[in-house]
Amino acid sequence: MKKFSTIAFRSFKIFIGELTSVAAGIYVGVQEALPSINGLDSTDPWNIVAKKHEIVLNGLKSERVLGSAIRLNLVSLYSGFDLFVSDIRCQFYELHGKEWQQHDGDAPFVALKRNTPSSHPDHEERLGKGRIASMDYYRLVRNAIAHPKDEATAAAKRYYLENKVLLSEVAAVYGMKSAPNQIDALNFHDIKYLARLALDLASAVDQDFDPGDVRLATFIPTHFFGLPKSQKRIDNARIGWLKEKYGVKQDRAERILSLHKGSLAQR
Repeated sequence: MKKFSTIAFRSFKIFIGELTSVAAGIYVGVQEALPSINGLDSTDPWNIVAKKHEIVLNGLKSERVLGSAIRLNLVSLYSGFDLFVSDIRCQFYELHGKEWQQHDGDAPFVALKRNTPSSHPDHEERLGKGRIASMDYYRLVRNAIAHPKDEATAAAKRYYLENKVLLSEVAAVYGMKSAPNQIDALNFHDIKYLARLALDLASAVDQDFDPGDVRLATFIPTHFFGLPKSQKRIDNARIGWLKEKYGVKQDRAERILSLHKGSLAQR
């Protein structure tokens, strides 16, 4: 199929861009600030700096600042991907005309595989076994950070060790030598890696759930309020609508419009 993208994907792409740029800014800013903060003559230097900004902050240790920022950014990144999958689920009936099948305890990729309109071999090839495994690792990392329990941390560590070869192979494809890391050794490279991984997988999911030209043709509005009754203007509006709504290119939009006009002529 030709290019297809949902508003959910395009929103997620904007979110990824903002989060990674801000995460990089925080990382650089803290690295620059640490020498001067640690150089203060105090057992609680962060408390002194915080007072300048009218913030109450007691007992914060410098070694925790960067580590915690990295961990919380990873939680946000994976949660953003989770919301993207939820959006795919919400629009599923509209795009495909049938109900989404969700079972209790479904991991995201299990539910995606159950509901994909593509064949299972095509689905697995498009998303990639290694990319799915890598994203599942960061899901366990997210769980262990957001719900800090010994069993959650142990699950993430165990998954990493059991799948280390596959995780390393996928990272090598992305040119990553410093990620992924064990949950107790996460660094800024994990943020960069997860951002690229999540965006690529989201794009693959979008393509996987493309409903096809015939189905998209049924969604084109028959009337556009306020437009002159020139057929050319109406056709251009419909093509523009398809490109904006579903991210299709000009040639595909024209092909879908032809199907739409053909169905109208048969009525």
